[in-house]
Amino acid sequence: MIEKLLQTDADYVCTFLRTIAGIIIFPYGMQKLLGWFDGVGIKGTLEQMTVRKIPQFIGWLIIIGQSLGSIALIFGFLGRIAAGGLFIIFIGALIVHLPDGWAMNWFGTKNGEGIEYHVMLLSLLLIVIVRGSGAMSIDLWLTS
Repeated sequence: MIEKLLQTDADYVCTFLRTIAGIIIFPYGMQKLLGWFDGVGIKGTLEQMTVRKIPQFIGWLIIIGQSLGSIALIFGFLGRIAAGGLFIIFIGALIVHLPDGWAMNWFGTKNGEGIEYHVMLLSLLLIVIVRGSGAMSIDLWLTS
């Protein structure tokens, strides 16, 4: 079973997409985990999620998933699992931002951001789920 999850080709397109997805998600995880990039850290993140009626257990899964999942994607370690977990997290983010429409808040005239960013990120994660981590990944090294 684990071998099927790790299986990947030495495909540099998958490597590029996986790495970009990891780099995009990394700051979100570090904001929530360590308070970097003007984030609020664990305590503040859990408080924000409590206000949104998200259970604390789910909040912890989001914090750990974004933090460790982004690093796992960057290194290509358990890429399909990391991408799958992050896919679930960002489906939730898409649902939260759905009332704000499609486009991002370019001119500051809306209450929130749209979902175009989330659709793009979900597309990258879906490719990693289907194709694997690609070349230059721990997954490829472990299965070769």
